[in-house]
Amino acid sequence: MVRATMMSKQQIAELVEIARRDHTLWAALKDRELDQFNQDGSVKIPSISILVEDFVKERCGASHNYAIGSLIVALRLPIRQELGLPA
Repeated sequence: MVRATMMSKQQIAELVEIARRDHTLWAALKDRELDQFNQDGSVKIPSISILVEDFVKERCGASHNYAIGSLIVALRLPIRQELGLPA
């Protein structure tokens, strides 16, 4: 197994800004933040982690080795603020 590389704070900040300008991605992330389940109780696909992983692959290449957890947290904060949810 290959060890993941942590993103720098600057990388994360840049990716958050790029994601905010991608209206389709931002809307999907906001939707998942509000409710991760469909009306029938099934999980919405793609999930937040899949959306972010695909976004990072698009920006950094399919063979990137970045851990995306910190980016997910950094994305969720402004999304929750926009939605009026507790941070």
